[in-house]
Formats: sequence, structure tokens, C-alpha cells
Amino acid sequence: MPSSPVEQQAAVAAPLTTAAAAIAPVAPGTSTAPRETDARTALLRRVRAATGWPWASLELAEQLLPTSLGALAAERGTAVHLPDAAAAPETAGSPWVDGRIARTRALAAVPVTRPGGGLLAVIVARDEVPHPPSREREEALADLALLAASSVTADRQSRALSGLAAAVAAADQRVALAQAGLADRHDLLEAVLDTADVGVVALDAAGRVSVLSPLVRTWAGLPEDLDAPGAARAATTALCADPPGTVLSAVRGPLLGTLAAGGEAETELVFTSADGAAVTCVCRTRALTTGSGERSGVVASLTDVSAERAVRAELERSNAELEAFAGIAAHDLRSPLTVVDGYLEVLEDDAADRADARAVGWATTARRSAGRMASLLQGLLAYATAGAPSGAPQREVPLRPLLEAVLADLTVPEGAVVALPTTSPVLVGDPVQLHQLLTNLVGNALKFTRPGEPAVVTCAVEELPGAWELQVADQGPGVPTDQRAAVFRAFERGAHRTGTAPATGAAVAGHGLGLATAQRIVTRHGGRIALDETPGGGLTVRVRLPRQ
Repeated sequence: MPSSPVEQQAAVAAPLTTAAAAIAPVAPGTSTAPRETDARTALLRRVRAATGWPWASLELAEQLLPTSLGALAAERGTAVHLPDAAAAPETAGSPWVDGRIARTRALAAVPVTRPGGGLLAVIVARDEVPHPPSREREEALADLALLAASSVTADRQSRALSGLAAAVAAADQRVALAQAGLADRHDLLEAVLDTADVGVVALDAAGRVSVLSPLVRTWAGLPEDLDAPGAARAATTALCADPPGTVLSAVRGPLLGTLAAGGEAETELVFTSADGAAVTCVCRTRALTTGSGERSGVVASLTDVSAERAVRAELERSNAELEAFAGIAAHDLRSPLTVVDGYLEVLEDDAADRADARAVGWATTARRSAGRMASLLQGLLAYATAGAPSGAPQREVPLRPLLEAVLADLTVPEGAVVALPTTSPVLVGDPVQLHQLLTNLVGNALKFTRPGEPAVVTCAVEELPGAWELQVADQGPGVPTDQRAAVFRAFERGAHRTGTAPATGAAVAGHGLGLATAQRIVTRHGGRIALDETPGGGLTVRVRLPRQ
């Protein structure tokens, strides 16, 4: 045993220095638990040797409890040496002193602080018998606290490095997984772009091409042996330098416009592909943003509608020719038919003068057939005129005077009731076509009634946001739900053709052109027409026309 306090301190310091070195930082991922235990055991062994007391502990600052024996030294920031803790007021009630946990009498608690300040731990030595104060013991414990500071600091650094190494390893694993996921997504994107019949072009935030589908590469005439990055670079150059008429020059404006303004847009593009074919595309662009809302690029989808547009143009041309033919034929046939009817009228009068009932019957039948022919020609002419573009300027047309003019032109059956709206909103459209529209609707409502009952027609108007809804309701047989779409086709009368004329009870004459013509007029005015059931029975026609 060393005989002097100096020799005692030297004897304690040498093994502790070795123990502190054993707690030096280790390579990341290496476990430090055994070395930490060895170092702490060596330290506590030297504490017991320096004090001669049986119990010693190292209480880390983050693990200190209010009831701990080291808490007093931590609170004061200086060493606490008590010959008899039971006699000291600040420790007499501690469970470590009063027997609840232990019966400590002699107590030494020395703070372990880092060089720049700040508590790291507290060295605690105790015994269950009192011991008088000892300067040598206090100095030895102070020296051990200095050495313990280096040991605890090194241990903390080692644990931090170990945790950092584990975090880096975990981050590397997440990066590897993310890269694998990106590769899978890239392969999936390539597969989708290869099979899609829609062209796709995407730009990054700087306006460089980042994605180019095979269809766009074909339209642009890029070499097939170019890899994806090479094709993107070539497309970026073409996007800026191509003359008008190519796919990339055509899509340049929509892409850059949406990249600058954000949001979404849709436009129609026409360009010439690399093989010389004219292509019409619907281009839809959408700005791309990050999770924080920053603009990261823009993507455009190009849908080839060339074939659809060609079919539509041919259909419109064919329909225009048919409408023109129907209009010309109806117009040119009316004049000779008028002449025929005039001569038939003369023959009818002559037969009546001669009291030839048989000849009068023949003439009357012939005139009735001529009248039906004239009605058909009038309907055909109205149908063709409704389908042709109107050259008349759009005008303001008050509704009530328009309905009054329609009723003046129609033959209203005796006993029929026609209710007009109390208000007279101003419609905007072609006055002639609007007159024809209401003539057809009100005329149908007057014709189709229940047998033996007078016609009851209600004309109403309702104000809607941005539109007027005109309603013509009757109390006739109505139109079955499953036939309401069919009756808008030319020459289709539907089940309601079984209606009767209110005056005679005879079947209602007609050619199935009234609603077809009405639909054409409404469509030309940008509106909609629909059939509904009148409460209590009958048909209500609803026409919605925009205010402007």
C-alpha cells in the first residue's frame, strides 16, 4: 500500500489513465459496451481504494434523480463531503440515509465537469459508518473527478460516433432503396410511354426537355439509335431552334407558357411530322410543382385527332350538301305545287257548279294530298334552314310579343287555352329562327291533346344563372321516357303520334320534323332542349338559351 497521499494519488491515477484510454473512440459500428463497463469498473475500484469505503458509483448527469445522493453536489456545483449524512439536515431525510433504501452515514459526492464547464456526472462514495473529514481523501477524489471527465467525454464521443455511423448506414440503405425505386419507376415510365398512343413532352424548371415519348421522337424525326439523354438534348435544341411547322416548335409556346404561368391549359396544334404528314393534336399542358409548391417543370400530352377531324369535316360537308339539297328541292317544288293546287281548286269549283259530286270528291281529295305535300315541303325547308349557318345578326327579341306573333300565325282550335308568361324577358338571337322555334313547340302542344278535351297550353319562363329557360307545357298524351331522345330525329314522331285533333278527333297530321327543327335552332343558339313530364300528365318542353 502507498504510504503517502501523493503516492496514493499516483497509484490511483495510473490505472485510471489506462482505463480512460480504453474508452477512446472506436470505429463506427463497433460495440463500446464492454469497454465502457471495464473503464467504469476501473474508475469505481480506484474510488473505493482512495476512500477505503465499500460503496462507490458514477451517476451521469442525464440520469440523476432528485433523491439521488449525487443531486446535492450537482445542485451546488461543488464537492460535498459529509462525515455523517444522518446528522446533516439536507440529507437526513433521503431514502439513501433514513433506511428506506440504505443507511448511509459517511458521504462524498464530487461533480465531474467538462473543461469548458457543464456537469457530466457525479462520483459518489459512501459508507454506513461515520468517517471524520480527510483532506487527502478529498484531494484524491478531486483528482479522480478530473480524470473521469476525460473518460466520460471520450465515452460520449464514442457513442455519438457509433450513433452517427449507424445513422449514416441507415441513410445509405434508404438511398439505395430510393435509387432502386427510381430505377423501377423509370422502367415503368419507359414501358408506358412505349405503349401509349399519346405523345408526351416534359420540361424541367430551366426549360430543358426531360422526358420525350417515342411517338414525339417519331414525329420529330430524331434518330432511333439515340439513347434517352441524347434524345432529350437533341429535343431541347430543336425546341428552341426548329422553324415553325414541326412538332417541337408547335408545342414550344404551350409548354413555356404553362411553365411561366402555372396551372393547366389546352390548345389545338397543327404541324407536319417527319414523314411529311399533316398532324392535328389536342395539346394539354400542366405545370409540375414540388411538395413545397415550387415550380419544378411542365408536362404536355399530345393526342392525335387528325383522323377524327377529317371524318368530322367530311361529315359536315356531306350534311351541308344534304341540307342544301333539301332546301333547294323544297323551295323549287313549292311553286309548281302551288300551280297544281290552283288548277285543282278551279276544277273543284267547276264540278260544284255542275253539281257533279263525284268530281268534287276527286278534286277535294287531290287538293288535300297537295296540301300535305306543301306541309312536308315547308317542314323540310324549315329543317334545312335551321341547320344552315344563319347570316342574320343577333338581336334582342322580347319574349311576350314574340309569343303573341306566334299565336297570330297559328290556327288556335276553338276552346283551346294558351297561357302566356306574365314577364317578358329579352332573348338574344335570330328573330326568324326564334319565331320558328316557338311556332313548332306551341303548334305541337295545340295539336296533341287527349280525345274529347280542349287543348290547354302553358308558356312560362324561368330565370337561371346566365340563361333563360322557356317552358311549353301541354296536357296531352306526352312522350314515353324511352322515346324522348328518338323524337328529336327527323321524321320520327314517337308514341305520341296517337294524339287526336281536339276539333275532329282525327289522328294528328305531321311529318316528325317539328322537334328536330327545334333542336337545330336551339343548338345554333348555344342552348339545350329537353323533354319532361307535365305534372298531372302531358309533355313539357324545356328550352334553355344563354342570355348573351
